[in-house]
Amino acid sequence: MKKASYCMMTAGLIVLVVALFTTGHLNSVNAVDSHPWTININGIHSFAWPEFCGGLLIALGGIFNIATWHQKKYRVG
Repeated sequence: MKKASYCMMTAGLIVLVVALFTTGHLNSVNAVDSHPWTININGIHSFAWPEFCGGLLIALGGIFNIATWHQKKYRVG
């Protein structure tokens, strides 16, 4: 599970970096709105899925990594 968490975090980082380079030309709809919609060059509304998925993979990899930590077991008596 620890190796899977490292793979997930690495894949998430790669997806995030690639997405930031490839979708950097998109413009936000409005800075006041809270939704993350962007406008493509062709005028099509799109959601920033690559950035979202990259961040999600990094977060899940971190959660899996923390879940596999071993704590010291204390004996009573």
